[in-house]
Amino acid sequence: MDDRAVRAEVPVRGPAASTVVLVTTEGTTEWPVRIHSPRLVIRPPGDADRASMIRLMTDPVTREYLGGAVDYASRQALELSPLGLTWGRWVLALAGGDTMIGSITLGYDRGELELSYALLPEWTGRGFAAESCIALLGWARQELEDEQVIAVSQTRNKRSVALLRKLGFTVRKGLEEFGSQQLLMERDQLEPLPEYAQPLQTAADPPPPTRR
Repeated sequence: MDDRAVRAEVPVRGPAASTVVLVTTEGTTEWPVRIHSPRLVIRPPGDADRASMIRLMTDPVTREYLGGAVDYASRQALELSPLGLTWGRWVLALAGGDTMIGSITLGYDRGELELSYALLPEWTGRGFAAESCIALLGWARQELEDEQVIAVSQTRNKRSVALLRKLGFTVRKGLEEFGSQQLLMERDQLEPLPEYAQPLQTAADPPPPTRR
């Protein structure tokens, strides 16, 4: 992928507007960051997204492979806490209309840069997960010092595992979390990313989860 295809708006401190800002594992941060892809804006969440954020954390279809719905305390915190203050937590919004359709995050909870994402059920199967991951991984390659990024997916979530493989992730090891078998996968950030136009999710892939 041409790195110039990822456009990010990062606040820059100091007199030199052309200063390159790096976010490192030592904790140097610049926030908020907005990243643009052909159909999406990846931006921090705002108050207008709160209802969709709560739904994303409680919808049984969305949470099927993510450990189930969040507990009451986590939901209450989401209802009351300010949004958009935490580095690495973005919502996925349509470029036209700014409708929130999901979320994507980068974090260091396991001590390594970790990618995770989720879409509301009605927006799955349209390539938005692939597009957002390509955009965010491209941004991370430009702006962060990490040489690898990891992702964890349930082994049962064959659609997500298939997408991660197409994005260049390989399996490092298996593990158990939330009472389910998981795959911890890793990607070398020096490896090229797919082009946006390349169809990574096709009819041949496992289908997304549906309501029962």
